[in-house]
Amino acid sequence: MESNLLHINTKKCCHMIFLPRSRNNSNVGEGPQLSLKGRIIKPVEETTFLGVTIDNELSWKPHIASLNKKLKSACGRLYRIVGCLPKQLHKQLYHSLFESHLSYAISVWGGVALSNLDAIFRTQKKCLRIMFGDTEAFLEKFRTCVRARKYGHQKLEKEFYSREPSKPLFRKHNLLTAQNIYRFRCIMELVKIIKQAEPVSLFQILNRSKRNTNRFITPVPSKNFIYKAPWLWNSFAQILDLGKFGLDSDENLIKILLKTSLLDSQNSKLD
Repeated sequence: MESNLLHINTKKCCHMIFLPRSRNNSNVGEGPQLSLKGRIIKPVEETTFLGVTIDNELSWKPHIASLNKKLKSACGRLYRIVGCLPKQLHKQLYHSLFESHLSYAISVWGGVALSNLDAIFRTQKKCLRIMFGDTEAFLEKFRTCVRARKYGHQKLEKEFYSREPSKPLFRKHNLLTAQNIYRFRCIMELVKIIKQAEPVSLFQILNRSKRNTNRFITPVPSKNFIYKAPWLWNSFAQILDLGKFGLDSDENLIKILLKTSLLDSQNSKLD
């Protein structure tokens, strides 16, 4: 490395031991000690790499918690500026200031159980109410005092605290939920890997069926991209007619058909 004029900042280096969840991972310092140039590299339970927080159990819970905090901060910024901008820019703002953070590297960490994504999904619905909801109707609830209400209605009931439904907002603006954003990104990244044959390490692992080249032979079920992406593609291929297109079709055509299929499935569930 020194001959190539490459220098490693040992102060910023750390190492992590990945262990099964059944084992006790609390005793981080009990593992082997690693050193570089006489300096001991500290062991950690989690670290951030390229904006993604990795933990030693690969549960992605620290990353989801950190991301949810960032998305809530984005909601606060959007709430302060949304009233000053024309409505035709609201969707563009949503994609640039909120969904861009949500979808970043989602194909890596988004394969967790749906219950682990509930916090992010709630924040996404909150953002939709801020950007596209009926703000006047929400504010009107707080403009009347108790004495102005009808007799017997002075006490605030459950309806007063109910939030505006987010289902019509997803449908009206053709927006994908967090779970469907993960499905969309996984399949599209899979298509790019097959078309470009890179990165080679992933391309060689993917096992296309020899009898039907538009299908994949899935590995052992897991929550990682290598299993989830081929499994999602096979599910998507069952819904649509592969006689008209396949993995060799135009990428933009696959993207349009995939998003349309996900929106149709999402809206049917929302009904």
